[in-house]
Amino acid sequence: MTRFNKIAAGLVTLQLGACAMISGDNTRLYESLNDQDIRLAAATVQQSLETAPDQTTRTWSNSVSGRGGSVTPTRTYLSANGLFCRDYVEELTSEEGKGSFHNTACRDDTERWTWL
Repeated sequence: MTRFNKIAAGLVTLQLGACAMISGDNTRLYESLNDQDIRLAAATVQQSLETAPDQTTRTWSNSVSGRGGSVTPTRTYLSANGLFCRDYVEELTSEEGKGSFHNTACRDDTERWTWL
């Protein structure tokens, strides 16, 4: 299983969805994350989507790996089908560099954040 697939599995396990616009070189940032990085990043995304006001940044860091990131919800809205949705920016920093990803997640009928 590739690192990218492990990240996706970790996010699904936490019942979190994201629709990241990832291109070329940026995928290596996700691939460089270890399991603890993934847990920290996913927990920060979940907490941010659930409680942070728009334009409020929450950060995470792993002192062992030296990797970190942040999540900033940018827009909260009600979708056409009546779901609460949030656009947000996720930033990652690793030995591979820095990257910024624009994501969207919506809350489903069971109050879980899911992919669009």
